[in-house]
Amino acid sequence: MSRKTGGCADIRDMLVVHQAFLAAYEKAPGLVLGVRDGDSDRAEVVADHLRLVGDFLHLHHKGEDDLLWPKIEMRAPASLDPVLRILEAQHVEIDSLTARASELADRWRTTARASTGEKLAEALTRLGRELARHLELEEKEVLSSVHLYVSAKEWHQLGDHAINGLPRAKLPIIFGMLAEIADPSVVKLMLESAPVVPRVIMPMLGPRAYARHARRVYGSRRA
Repeated sequence: MSRKTGGCADIRDMLVVHQAFLAAYEKAPGLVLGVRDGDSDRAEVVADHLRLVGDFLHLHHKGEDDLLWPKIEMRAPASLDPVLRILEAQHVEIDSLTARASELADRWRTTARASTGEKLAEALTRLGRELARHLELEEKEVLSSVHLYVSAKEWHQLGDHAINGLPRAKLPIIFGMLAEIADPSVVKLMLESAPVVPRVIMPMLGPRAYARHARRVYGSRRA
């Protein structure tokens, strides 16, 4: 077992990401069921939102698989290995559920057929339930001690992985979604490794972009 060198990882930004995922998937089934049968315009708005959240979730978990779990496995006591195996298996299950929801959403977006929407809502409910179980275990068993094994620089690389994988035009929406629920000190933390220009403009651009997104999706400035 070896330990990290350099400053400690600060997990507060990931806790905000988790909170945002849970909130989004809690509301997702109701968004789908609230679309009138045949209203494909509204279905497209909701389906685009689901795709954005699903893509962000996939990138978040891919970053953990590639950049976080291997470091913890190498540096933490072997007693943590069984938990890591469970988390990895949960990632596979959640990825499968996300793919199923995405498939249904693609079918539903063009027809807004109520029967397909019901299946999509069921898939999203199951996905939200499995995600909640996964995040609870991760926060309790791994994130609580990750500062012992992962440096601040390595932690920022994990966040950068997800950001770099998203379409550039969607970054302000994602940042705004997180800033909506984050403490100002955590917002500052999220921008710590960003280049100067995004670090300056994102606190203004992100909330505005997310407010527009939330009005389209939820009917109000806030989710």
